[in-house]
Amino acid sequence: RLRLKVPVDEKDPEVDTLTGLWPGADWYEREVWDMFGIQFKGHPNLKRILMYEEFQGHALRKDYPFNKRQPLIGPQS
Repeated sequence: RLRLKVPVDEKDPEVDTLTGLWPGADWYEREVWDMFGIQFKGHPNLKRILMYEEFQGHALRKDYPFNKRQPLIGPQS
């Protein structure tokens, strides 16, 4: 097991990607970006993985309003 702790700026959270060193970090970094909004500089495919593309904000951040209403997205036809 390996755990990395990296200090990030709360206003502009950004760190370098680890996908060049560990390709398996791709999915973990995408999940962290999707849920917490931390940007990974140099990530080859940083897009939403758990939430839909139109979702606004990052749901696991402490400053995310718990009662925020999101638009409902139906199946694409």
